[in-house]
Amino acid sequence: MHRAIATVAVFKLLIFLVTFFTTTNLDPILLVNFILMSISAIIVRSVQEGEVALVLIALILLIDAIGLFLSFITLSFTIILAYVFLLIWDIQILLLLRQMI
Repeated sequence: MHRAIATVAVFKLLIFLVTFFTTTNLDPILLVNFILMSISAIIVRSVQEGEVALVLIALILLIDAIGLFLSFITLSFTIILAYVFLLIWDIQILLLLRQMI
């Protein structure tokens, strides 16, 4: 489970970098999202409890939802698309974790 979350963190870093280089705008919420996902992978590895992962992923989903809401203010299509993708990704991870628990 922690490998899956760590893999997601790497993909979120790539999304952050692509978004940063295409918009030349540093999005702090995407950066916090990546860092929190990386920390979550470490926490889940050490704790070995699925419920902790569920809570952490739900928190990250909330951060993505806030980022999507705030990205409508900037009206940048790339950032909005990245957040929509991340929201769908986090929902799928939550569904997978619920099946694992």
